[in-house]
Amino acid sequence: MEMGANTKRLLIWAALGLAAAAVALLAVYALSGLRGAKFEEIFGRNMQKARLVGRMRVNLYAVAEAEKSAVLAETDEASQEYARLSRLSAEKVAAALAECKGLVSRPSPDADLLQRFEEAFAGFRKVNEEVLGLAVQNTNLKAQALSFEQSSAALARMEQALSPYLEGLRGTPKAGRVAARALAEALRIQALQAPHIMEKTEARMAELEARMADADRLARASLSYLGNILGGRDAAVPALAAYEDFHKVTVEVVRLSRENTNVRSLVLTLDRRTKALALCDEALHALEEKIHADMAKGTR
Repeated sequence: MEMGANTKRLLIWAALGLAAAAVALLAVYALSGLRGAKFEEIFGRNMQKARLVGRMRVNLYAVAEAEKSAVLAETDEASQEYARLSRLSAEKVAAALAECKGLVSRPSPDADLLQRFEEAFAGFRKVNEEVLGLAVQNTNLKAQALSFEQSSAALARMEQALSPYLEGLRGTPKAGRVAARALAEALRIQALQAPHIMEKTEARMAELEARMADADRLARASLSYLGNILGGRDAAVPALAAYEDFHKVTVEVVRLSRENTNVRSLVLTLDRRTKALALCDEALHALEEKIHADMAKGTR
């Protein structure tokens, strides 16, 4: 998977910011007359902290970008790969954080700011894992594929079995009307599958399922009545068999849709993860400001 444009921009800005900080620090230390080991110690420690903060920010946004891609991916394989990349970037943030902690003394303002980021990052990572755990299941996408493919195929077989009566080529006009009613109710059920797959509330799902159940009863009643009209022969048996296949698919579509992993992961990433990311960014910004202030003063 290629690096996203946002992550590339962050890397460029981080590098430019680090270069600018280095120039500023050299100027400050030159003016203050610092030389030798003291200069190298102060310069090296502040530059290393600034570099690590930049690395944490870049990888933090790489976590979020890969997570979003995992949520929006259209296949299990793509979701799993983006989830792997998201977790890998999170490990890089954690490694940079651990390294940065080794550069600050305790207690100190720097240590307090690092602790603030560490707590925010722990919350962010918890939400990230929750999102990724849902995203890789792809139950809504699987339900959608069933609805478009197997559901449609079963309905096509049902329509084919009923077509001589629907077209008035066989049977009576009454048989044609009953056949049309059976097919219409089956199509009604399929039309309700898509909104069920996209729905995020339990109450609305239950309402859609109730409407599916009503249509199912009418479809079965129509097919049964058609069988009585035709004496249990011709279209009634194959049409009912096709409808039973369609019903089994519908049950599976509803089951997968009920798990709602794609919808839930999208809601999480747009709400809780976005807020957790903002807290992390604020904490890093505060730490960055402190490091820059230390550079300006030439004290750390």
